[in-house]
Amino acid sequence: MSDLKYPSLIKFFKSFTKLEAIYMTFVIVLAIGMAVFFPELMLESTASPLLLFCSVCNVIANPLVETMNAKQFRGNFIIDIFLIEITYIILSLHLGWYTLMLSCILFWIPIDIISFIQWSKHVDNQDDNLTVVKRLGWKKSIMLLIGCVVFCLVMGTIMSNMPGSQDSYLEAFATAMGMVNGTLLMLRYSEHWYAWVITTILYLAMDISAGAYGLLIDDVAMLVVTFYGIWKWFKYTKEHNTIQEKIDFKV
Repeated sequence: MSDLKYPSLIKFFKSFTKLEAIYMTFVIVLAIGMAVFFPELMLESTASPLLLFCSVCNVIANPLVETMNAKQFRGNFIIDIFLIEITYIILSLHLGWYTLMLSCILFWIPIDIISFIQWSKHVDNQDDNLTVVKRLGWKKSIMLLIGCVVFCLVMGTIMSNMPGSQDSYLEAFATAMGMVNGTLLMLRYSEHWYAWVITTILYLAMDISAGAYGLLIDDVAMLVVTFYGIWKWFKYTKEHNTIQEKIDFKV
């Protein structure tokens, strides 16, 4: 791993535009305000300060990590492990979200580590804080998206019918689509954003139906950043001509 180029967090934050800085500040202030004045909307049980802290961390870290993805900053994978995956594991242990806990331990943490290593090997020649990303042509993108949806329909059925599973079909489908997003992100494909749009909309619908209105801050903030990421990656791949005719699974 001696050949890896490590990103600069200070340089990353200095690259924020005024609009990006205002947006992230707004999300952070809103999340902290909800935790202080309406903690019951953030979490069903507010008896534990640790759980409330983990919930607020998630609400703030999720759009921050998505902004890092949008700006092609590979340090996002390290931030994701410490501020999202570990806090999810703590929440899951206390609240009985065992499927989520297993997905964090067995999928997200390993793929974050692999993704950081692989992204570090594809650094932009002009800006070492940027990672070279790519995308498929429109026809191949649509075919890939259809394939992903079919895969998630099957996996959703399998996971929701596993013995002892407490997940609804919608939750299982969203989990599978999230894993597709993680895999495509590791491979540096712009198409991961389409999978993430679907995942975020599903979580938005589930949080509304569950009355978890505090989490809507997280959902809406991520959805906004997701569309921003689609634009940023599309612009980069067009300017740098990194459009491929077929998907390459070599990381």
